[in-house]
Amino acid sequence: MTIVIATIKVQEDKVEEATTFFKKLAADVKANEPGTLVYTLNQRKDDPTVFMAYEKYESDQALGIHSQNLGKKAADFGALLAGPAEIVILDEI
Repeated sequence: MTIVIATIKVQEDKVEEATTFFKKLAADVKANEPGTLVYTLNQRKDDPTVFMAYEKYESDQALGIHSQNLGKKAADFGALLAGPAEIVILDEI
């Protein structure tokens, strides 16, 4: 199984908008991506501009489908960011 941990920093004035975006994104993923086993977004308590995603996919192919779907939202997503997201991809052992 493929695991992704993403650290996403958003602009200070976009925190509320980002929270709404991420909640909708998580609901869309759960409804439309059966190969996505876990998709949770979390907000740091000590820095509310930082969000962390924990994602678990049944295969690299399922991650590819998610990446394509997220790419369709790139303009909306990119407008929230304060810099590039840090993405770590792992193999579950």
